[in-house]
Amino acid sequence: MTDDRVSNTKARSNLLSTLFAVAAVLFAVLAVVLYVRDSNRGGVAPVPTAAPGGNQIVNVTDALRAQGLSVEQPPRLFVPAGALSVPGQGVLIDGSPAFIFLFPDATAAQSAAQSTDPAHVIPERLAGTPAPSGERRLTQGSNVIVVFIDGSEETWQKTQNAVSHLP
Repeated sequence: MTDDRVSNTKARSNLLSTLFAVAAVLFAVLAVVLYVRDSNRGGVAPVPTAAPGGNQIVNVTDALRAQGLSVEQPPRLFVPAGALSVPGQGVLIDGSPAFIFLFPDATAAQSAAQSTDPAHVIPERLAGTPAPSGERRLTQGSNVIVVFIDGSEETWQKTQNAVSHLP
């Protein structure tokens, strides 16, 4: 009778091992199918459409690019919340430094733009290095403020146009 119990235990153990092996193979096949399906779509998530007053950094950079401007996002170019109540993400617009500030809504951005001197938005030092020098200009549209430093008049005009047409 002991041999029967050992046999039944081994049979159950083998059956359980077989079920786990089959489940592992099924999950592996599912993973391959999902990977191939997603890679056929290009693998890049679509850019979210901004609700009015709800623009994100990608919406701003896309608007700038639509004006024919090159936009780069270098690492470590960032302004902490200070003169403006929100932090600013640094970008290079046609090679000129600029900072994009995203507010919770258009009213907050408009109020901040009206009460802020562009010369005092960017601190003298950023991450321990001197801030870019040059004339600071500010433009506001929707929930966005862009502070542009130096650069050509044409680039500034295109930047203003892009920001003013944000939803």
